[in-house]
Amino acid sequence: MIRLAIFRIKQLRRHSDPADLDDHERGVERNRRALLTGSVATMARVVQIGTSLITVPLTLKYLGNERFGLWMTISSVLAMAAFADFGVGNGVLNTVAKASGKDDLEGVRRAVSSGFAVLSSIAVLLLLCFFAVFRFISWGDFFRVTSPQARLEAGPALAVFTICFALNISMDVVQRVQLGLQQGYRYSLWQLCGSTLGFIGVLGGIRLHVSLPILVMAIAGGPILSTIINAIHFFGFVRPDLRPRRKLISGDAISQIAKLGGLFFVLQVVVGVSFSSDNFIIARTLGAVSVPEYSIPQRIFALITMTSGMLVSPLWPAYGEAISRGDLTWVRRTLRISLLAVLCATSTASCLVLFLSHRLIQWWVGPSVHPQPMLLLGFALWTVIASCGDALAMFMNGGEVIRFQVIVASIFGIGCVTTKVFFVHHFGIVGVPWATIAAYTVLSALPSAFYIPLFIRRMGSRMTSSPATSTI
Repeated sequence: MIRLAIFRIKQLRRHSDPADLDDHERGVERNRRALLTGSVATMARVVQIGTSLITVPLTLKYLGNERFGLWMTISSVLAMAAFADFGVGNGVLNTVAKASGKDDLEGVRRAVSSGFAVLSSIAVLLLLCFFAVFRFISWGDFFRVTSPQARLEAGPALAVFTICFALNISMDVVQRVQLGLQQGYRYSLWQLCGSTLGFIGVLGGIRLHVSLPILVMAIAGGPILSTIINAIHFFGFVRPDLRPRRKLISGDAISQIAKLGGLFFVLQVVVGVSFSSDNFIIARTLGAVSVPEYSIPQRIFALITMTSGMLVSPLWPAYGEAISRGDLTWVRRTLRISLLAVLCATSTASCLVLFLSHRLIQWWVGPSVHPQPMLLLGFALWTVIASCGDALAMFMNGGEVIRFQVIVASIFGIGCVTTKVFFVHHFGIVGVPWATIAAYTVLSALPSAFYIPLFIRRMGSRMTSSPATSTI
């Protein structure tokens, strides 16, 4: 598969200048890049999943339920903090995609340099704020762990996660630029290397009987190192013309990125809290010891959502570039096909995993986790809904339908978290996925079903009157 990916990358170099292509050829090239990026991303995810299948039962056995639950909870807290870049990363992605669609190389260069400057500043500020309050909080009490070892390791483990997270914010510019240029396959290949390094790190950590913070460093350090090397390789050898430079930092570019990023920031906050708060709510309500009963089966079904997301995510910059060029025919056809393909594929996969879930869990982590049937059914249904929602979100992100998403997601976020807390108190962990399904269907899916067709008709009218104008 790696040889095939490299061969496809070499083929792409022959079509590197979109200005030399007509509309049909651009559409074909767009599909080719999206397919390659999605395929390589899926390959990288398969490696990541394969290493996780091995490391999770090993770390569960090595750490025990409470310390493993602490690890999962810290991961969830930082997942909720994924909005810490204030949406700048997504702003860079969209700005690069739009400039690329207009063949504006200078605009791409300004976006890269300005985005890197802002992201690096955010990373530094994040670390300063975290360590300013770190010593004043009892992290053992915060995560509700009881064993002396878990209480001792809670703070240092969180600190290691935070440092790695901050480094990733700064280096995130290379991923966003590669995605914006529809070259996300490069990032995915380096991500594959990072997963392998992390896997080696966790095996070595367990063998050496290291503490949880050191184990976290071993797991998280590999991906961070690969991202840094990716940035050096891409800006140093592949596209040195895009290398961040101080003289290219532009106030106008920062303003444009910040304006768009601000909307993405609000959206990320709401989505992060809504979808990543499950383990935190369970830990705070029922204790960290209850988290594995929920997080283990959730991870199995999440494999389907992650795979689907890897395949459709390259469509985000492709939609942005196509809309910037006025190619509405490609946009409509791709949206329709992607939604149908995701619905059919995830429905089949979810039914299969639902049928085999108990055997898979027992094979994976042993007899210590026994999820209830209604919990598994809720995961299966939510997997299909969430995957279709991801496919639709790629179109809305590429078309910069952000204000609508912010309004709908804000209402949904409040309703979702409130419903989850209520369901956990009354039905235990079984109620969490069903609370998400109910809130999403009423507060997000229905409004989108009314708004998106209207937006596409408006976009068609604008492109008819001004074919070269992009839609905001």
